[in-house]
Amino acid sequence: MTAKGDNDGSTTPKSYLIMKASAEEALSLAAEWWENKEVPKYIHVRMIERTDLEAFVELYNKCFLASPDPFRLLTLEEAQRLDFEGVFVAEMWDTYSGFIACFVEKDENSIYGEITGIGVLPSRRRRGVATALIRCASEYFIDAGVEDVYCEVFEDNAPSQMLIASYGFKEVGRRDIPGITAPSEIESISPRGGKIMRRLGLRPMGS
Repeated sequence: MTAKGDNDGSTTPKSYLIMKASAEEALSLAAEWWENKEVPKYIHVRMIERTDLEAFVELYNKCFLASPDPFRLLTLEEAQRLDFEGVFVAEMWDTYSGFIACFVEKDENSIYGEITGIGVLPSRRRRGVATALIRCASEYFIDAGVEDVYCEVFEDNAPSQMLIASYGFKEVGRRDIPGITAPSEIESISPRGGKIMRRLGLRPMGS
């Protein structure tokens, strides 16, 4: 995947921004957003089940079709390789409207969290769905003993950067978009903040 050419005709790789936030701060900011508002009763967030898999794949693909991210369609077969322990969907009027995928990881010194994907259908944006998802994810991480949460945001996706920053996330690094990534190579690319596609050992569209 390459960026726009420089004046000399050369190209530079596009990157994901690796963002980090305190789980407590993210939860506090999400709760503050609702402080003077009534939480819409039509938004319901729950962990998905295997029986939801086909609907999740459809939701995932629809969420990113209009995104500037180097997206490629997720297939049902590929999605079956995911661990759904921390994947939540937001429903509005009993239909899927958005999702968030959370993973709890451990290293020698700490327990940390990764948000490996968040998306809201274009027709359901600006209604509090993303905030409801982040609030749910923050509670999930805190219950698991997580202190810091990481995520990745495509450098050209300004709306996502603004959304994530509003919950206390700050840039702590960058990761160039890889070409074909084998599952065994995943951890060598970046230890924290992985996207769903990278966890599956898949390459983004155009890379």
